[in-house]
Amino acid sequence: MPDLNFSKEQISYTPVILFTDYINLQFNNYLNNNYKNVSPRDFTYLVNIFYHQNISQRQLAELLYVSEANVAQIIKRLEKNELITRIPDENNKSRKILFLTQKGKNIVFMLLKEIYEWESKFFDKYTDEEINIFKKILYDYSQSSIQ
Repeated sequence: MPDLNFSKEQISYTPVILFTDYINLQFNNYLNNNYKNVSPRDFTYLVNIFYHQNISQRQLAELLYVSEANVAQIIKRLEKNELITRIPDENNKSRKILFLTQKGKNIVFMLLKEIYEWESKFFDKYTDEEINIFKKILYDYSQSSIQ
């Protein structure tokens, strides 16, 4: 793997988004090489369905800043691959609630386990407090980027 070879000065004035892009590119490459039936986009959808119980297609589109048509297309493929199921909302039959199937849950659990193991290699030289601060900063950064 090539070294980015950033100097200390470059690191300090390089936008954070570039570093997060490098991390994301590596993760996407890992998924593409190891999971033929789960794309990086699929992972994003599956994990968000996992974390946001009783989410509708419309809410997922809003959460991911994509069109409902885009969500419908990906959801259809995930459903065909038996990773999710859509169930009509009891209070609003036109609203579909998304749920992971057992197969979908298994994939999410397996991927999250692998991601935590992957991250632990990066974080092994940091304390739990430093890791939590870093994650809090990234979370705040992501929330600020929305506004």
